[in-house]
Amino acid sequence: MWSKPAVNAVASGPAHVIRSDEETLVLVSELAAKFRVGAAERDRERRRPAAEIDALTRAGFFGVTVPRRFGGADVSAVTVAESFRILSAADPSIGQIPQNHFCWLPVASNGDEAQAEFLYGRLLAGDRIGNAHSEDTLKRPGDYEHQLERVAGGYRLTGRKFYSTGALFAHWIPFVATIDTGAGAEPHMFFAAAGSEGLTVVDDWNGMGQRTTASGTTIFESVFVPESLVFPLRARTDVGRSFALNASLIHAAIDVGIAEEALDDAARYIRSNNRPWLGNPHDEHAREPFVVRDFGRLGVLARTARLSLLHAARLIDEARRAPTPEALIAARMAIADSRLVASEAATRIADEFFLLTGGRATLAKHALDRHWRNARTHSLHDPLRWKEYHIGNYYLNGEVPGPGNYI
Repeated sequence: MWSKPAVNAVASGPAHVIRSDEETLVLVSELAAKFRVGAAERDRERRRPAAEIDALTRAGFFGVTVPRRFGGADVSAVTVAESFRILSAADPSIGQIPQNHFCWLPVASNGDEAQAEFLYGRLLAGDRIGNAHSEDTLKRPGDYEHQLERVAGGYRLTGRKFYSTGALFAHWIPFVATIDTGAGAEPHMFFAAAGSEGLTVVDDWNGMGQRTTASGTTIFESVFVPESLVFPLRARTDVGRSFALNASLIHAAIDVGIAEEALDDAARYIRSNNRPWLGNPHDEHAREPFVVRDFGRLGVLARTARLSLLHAARLIDEARRAPTPEALIAARMAIADSRLVASEAATRIADEFFLLTGGRATLAKHALDRHWRNARTHSLHDPLRWKEYHIGNYYLNGEVPGPGNYI
């Protein structure tokens, strides 16, 4: 019999419940405009955006993809992509912190009705999901060194996790482990309540970019997770709601946001801070023919990346309406395209716009280097070279990438 789990985490609520795609985008746009103001300073000081994440929570953003039958707006993938693009343009660390929340949220539907109702209810009330399943070892991703022990009423986990983006801000910290179900070992997600005895989140992330995501270490020392908070990782039906689709789409949106903001900052700097170079037939640096031409080239990268992102999001929505294998692979391939195009746009724009400026653009007071640091750091989330391989192998040889290939 299912029993309601004890909860150690306290929600940020009361959270507003958003009712539509349109309301989502209005609220996100309003908040992003406020977040942009302090983004450079937070990056410089490595100051976590705790107040900003709480503001997003109270506005109801963390509940927008909860299914309608559980009280949520169940917004489209297009709205999710646009929301993360807008947030990431303002501050890509704020854009990345909720990524795992939206990635893992659909896993709630993989449990029974009571499990789903409980977890979705908590999320609508203002709870946030973090992340703690990767490990800082030389083993392959998914080859874990943690120990999982079956005990009365649930499980106990001991292990050390890294890349715990969002865990420091989370009420629920999930990890993945396999359970022998009798039909073989199957991956499950275990939702540990923040504040559980033996659970420690360490703010030791010191990456050069995405500095305030707090993507550091989580330590589990015999942490108990009740049976009621253990969910099958993979959905039995409705393949269009795969957590992998959400994860990759949001990563692409983060890169598009970085690319667009870098381009906007470049335009402002070029118009306001550069003097004309020798030979420029115009008195304004912004009218130098070579600067105009190359700025146009960078703009094409940004606009193409955004179009690719929206195309991938629309295909996810189509796969949700008609979850066939054909629709799913079309969405997966489109997301892979978008990840590649968006990453290239972010890294190239954040790097090459400096060639259109001058040495003064590197001064710390302008904080323009943060775009390159953020773009390059985020581009390393998962190896893009393997996406290129799987795309080529699919279109050339008809080989569909397996579910464990992060594509």
